Amino acid sequence: MLRPALARGATCGLYASGVVALLCAIRVGAIPEQPPVHPLARGLWRGQVSPGLPRLDPDDPMANAAVLGALLDEVGHPGLKGGLPCAARGRSFALIHRQRLLRVRFGGRAVCQLQLLKRTSSAQPGGMGEVAALILGRHLPGGNDVDVTRIVVPPFRFGRDTLELIPADLGPLGPGEQFIGTYHTHPDGDIEQGVLSEQDLAFMESGRADFHGRVGSLSADGPDIDWIFDIVEPQGGGWNVYAHDRQRLSALHARCRQGPTCPLDELRLAGSPYYLLVRYYEERDQDF
Repeated sequence: MLRPALARGATCGLYASGVVALLCAIRVGAIPEQPPVHPLARGLWRGQVSPGLPRLDPDDPMANAAVLGALLDEVGHPGLKGGLPCAARGRSFALIHRQRLLRVRFGGRAVCQLQLLKRTSSAQPGGMGEVAALILGRHLPGGNDVDVTRIVVPPFRFGRDTLELIPADLGPLGPGEQFIGTYHTHPDGDIEQGVLSEQDLAFMESGRADFHGRVGSLSADGPDIDWIFDIVEPQGGGWNVYAHDRQRLSALHARCRQGPTCPLDELRLAGSPYYLLVRYYEERDQDF
């Protein structure tokens, strides 16, 4: 039998050991889980903002691109089984580009992919986070019809009304593919933000795109670039399609830099020297 003093010492020792163990457990439990290293794994690790829509991180451009690219890959073709359901109709628009009349066509799957980007953008916490995509396409025989072939999401940082594309290799171009346009969302209504921004105009002069060393600077034409259009889609509106007239857009950007006003809304004001708005049409039948 233990002596009273020895028993008390043993009891205190056990209490002390328990307190130390508890503190260690609390400390271990307080260590936050570290995000995965791979960009796609990080994007998936952050979970969803609503069913089927990933949570983006304003300061993790590579994960944003990876998780959105994987999401777009899951979109199925209208009328066919497999992948995320898609019932959109194709869309097309015509415009004058380099003194030629061109007809640009988005198949139903490409329309569904852009609709999915907008829903993801709109669902981000704190309001709409801007999301961007680069559009690739191919000229069909005859030269007047252009089919959109792919929607590519580049790495990007974003805020409620800011967007920064991060240079990265976006993979190889397919046979005959060219960079033909851009798409991005805006956080408010069509009246306020259905036009290109000053940041967009600056990107048109300084931006680059890297597809395994091809395309390069977006400020000059080349064999891998035929920049035809730009699409702005605000949360409270649909597509605003603008013809990519480099000369007029550069003139508008120069006027904005010189101030004191920046008449961006003249991009859709008929009769303005900067008017570039193009009407798009939705096809009557689903695109199979």
